[in-house]
Amino acid sequence: MIEIHDDILREELAKIPPLTREAYFLTDDIAERIDAIMKEKGISKKQLAELTHRRPSDVTRWLGGGHNFTCKTIAMIQLALGEKIVEVVK
Repeated sequence: MIEIHDDILREELAKIPPLTREAYFLTDDIAERIDAIMKEKGISKKQLAELTHRRPSDVTRWLGGGHNFTCKTIAMIQLALGEKIVEVVK
């Protein structure tokens, strides 16, 4: 999750409804995880698009943060990257 060090930004962020704020941070964390795996494995956006049979613009949207990922999309990306993006505590 992003750490907020600016008081004004923190005040403005506090005005956003908790559910909206939490959803944004969660999707941002997922995007960061995908990006980290891609960098670790040397996979470009174009290559991920090819692996997932999606358009490069889809990958750009995923990595931009704030994208509302479905479980199916996450599963597709995990299979393409060969690594977990999200794990559920059991």
